[in-house]
Amino acid sequence: MWPEELFSVFDDAMVTVELLTAKVTISQPSEVADHVRAFEELRSPAVYSAEARALIVKAIDTLR
Repeated sequence: MWPEELFSVFDDAMVTVELLTAKVTISQPSEVADHVRAFEELRSPAVYSAEARALIVKAIDTLR
């Protein structure tokens, strides 16, 4: 189970949303834009490569 729906942004014209019992394709421009904004908000604090590795190593070291 997951608490919120999962979504995939393909481009500025289509988003798919995975619900518990269905998959919905969204193509209404305003709704696609809402999902693109949500994706950007979720992506903004993400870290990658060396920065992500450093966080993982720090977490492992904390647990030792």
